[in-house]
Amino acid sequence: MHSLSRLSLSAILLAALGLVAGSPLTRAIEPDDAAANVPNAEIRPAIDFALVDLAGNGRDLRLNDRARVRAYVFLSTECPIANSYLPTLNRLHEALDAERVDLFGVLSDRSVTRAQAEQHFQEYQAKFPILFDSSGQLQEALGPTHVPEAFVLDADGKLVYRGSIDDVWGEIGRRKPQATKSWLADAIAAAVDGKPFAEARTTPVGCLVETWTPAESEAGVTYCRDVAPILRARCVDCHREGQVAPFPLESYEDAAKRAGQIVEVTHDRIMPPWVPSASHGKFVGDRRLTEAELSILKRWADGGRALGDEADLPPAPKFAVGWRMGEPDLVLEMPSDFEIPADGPDLMQNFVLPIGGLPEDKLVAAIEFVPGNPKVVHHCLLFLDDSLRARKLDAATPEAGYSRFGGPGFAPSGSLGGWSPGNTPRPLPNGMGRHIRKESDVVMQIHYHPTGKPETDRSRVGIYFVDEPVSEALKKPNRLVATIWASDYGLDIPAGESDYRRTTSYVLPRDVTMVGVVPHMHLLGKSMTATAILPSGEELTIIDVEKWDYNWQDEYYFERPFKLPKGTRLEATAAFDNSEQNPSNPTSPPKDVKWGDATDAEMMFCFFLITTEEPATLIQTVVDNLLNDRNGRKAAGLIR
Repeated sequence: MHSLSRLSLSAILLAALGLVAGSPLTRAIEPDDAAANVPNAEIRPAIDFALVDLAGNGRDLRLNDRARVRAYVFLSTECPIANSYLPTLNRLHEALDAERVDLFGVLSDRSVTRAQAEQHFQEYQAKFPILFDSSGQLQEALGPTHVPEAFVLDADGKLVYRGSIDDVWGEIGRRKPQATKSWLADAIAAAVDGKPFAEARTTPVGCLVETWTPAESEAGVTYCRDVAPILRARCVDCHREGQVAPFPLESYEDAAKRAGQIVEVTHDRIMPPWVPSASHGKFVGDRRLTEAELSILKRWADGGRALGDEADLPPAPKFAVGWRMGEPDLVLEMPSDFEIPADGPDLMQNFVLPIGGLPEDKLVAAIEFVPGNPKVVHHCLLFLDDSLRARKLDAATPEAGYSRFGGPGFAPSGSLGGWSPGNTPRPLPNGMGRHIRKESDVVMQIHYHPTGKPETDRSRVGIYFVDEPVSEALKKPNRLVATIWASDYGLDIPAGESDYRRTTSYVLPRDVTMVGVVPHMHLLGKSMTATAILPSGEELTIIDVEKWDYNWQDEYYFERPFKLPKGTRLEATAAFDNSEQNPSNPTSPPKDVKWGDATDAEMMFCFFLITTEEPATLIQTVVDNLLNDRNGRKAAGLIR
């Protein structure tokens, strides 16, 4: 059941929040530029020019003889947050009074051609006019700091609102299931009625608007010598054509146009995605950038983004074609394409994949998941079901698979781990494996995030077995791995509480070897720390997540598994934020929240992947843990 732990709600986002101060050569639009002051200060932006929209229609923005309210929303062809809002803007456009309101999208990115822009917005089915601001005139007049950012001008040309479209995105990577504020629509309605709008300015969330001019190549930090090695080693696995990231970082131009944004998301530790702090032993696949790497990126962005000598450029990385680990022993694929709508809340869809044909039980050494559509697949979890109950859940729904937030809807008989972007498939260490019964089904739970246009997916997974019979492998020490956990079913988080804390624990009845750890909470999660308190009183930090991010839950394997003696207490302490200030809070105003697997409920689990010298000892430990868990559920009134 440890695989309940890596649930996620939002899409893979690489935008930056806020402004980056820079030199005259490279900077974001500053707050004192043009219309960046408070809207209620009688600002009338100097919009005295005409633009041609992507449909070829001339739009003379100097004229407003029909006294129309005008709303401008700055967009992008690459920012995933901006693209996710296109269906929202389509609905708003259709709902507006066309005789009294103009709603324009605006594209001011000089690196995008008109033909590329036309193709993009046709693909996303934009129904409102998109102004192609090729010379940046509208950008200069209004001074957006992000895409998307909305501006509303009343019939007299006075700026009455600027900021976010709504509150679905509270921060980078923090997306609510649905909006509880509709600032843009409300500001337009107020302007049409000639009334002031109380929230005249909100903070936009999206990708940073940047302007830059390349510096001379003799600068101290250059792309070829200093920056490209970092990006090619750390980023382009995902940030390349055809992969899950929303844009590539394969060339100088790719990086230079986004340097400020790269600095923002790396220094805030949003990218590369990795939530554990450095206060524990090493995990396999640690993606955290070092302080030296962060410094190089910032110095390059602030110093002019010099190209440098191309003789210093490292070779472009080569990526395996097909299966990275070679041909799998077993390949399972979704039975049919699954359709993801253009917008709406993220989806958690479960697909039942019968194993079929295995002559005997196996130990699984590794899995390699291949998303059918990397644009929409955020992560995947693989549950085992030897009860075949998932087949009944699947049969009860008309679509492929069945939807379920939280767990898969049944008590799994095990799991095969999972996948998230950036993960490199690798076998468990030292010939270890997870037991899979030959009659089981694999239930593939995929988290999808809408992109702004309809998509389809048909993902598959390759399974690699331990290269010896189960009967022989289980005669050897530390071969079979399993999951135990510490949990708290008594969550009762008051509305408005910003630092609700709980501690739970489990005492090991046998000696074990700790192989990995998986913390899990939902949207109110704030932080979690797991420690091992040895019988001697010594404390070891197992994992410390200082800033919980629901979007980037993962399975963390220790670089060097370590032994824990019988009597060790595995203790997990978690904090939850149920206040209005939590941008991921699914309810506004907040409500009291208890334990549950619904979107607006909470969980507290810390799963531990363990092995033992003898398989019988491992089974005894798992059974003891299940009894402990049952007592916890019983104490919380969840079972009788």
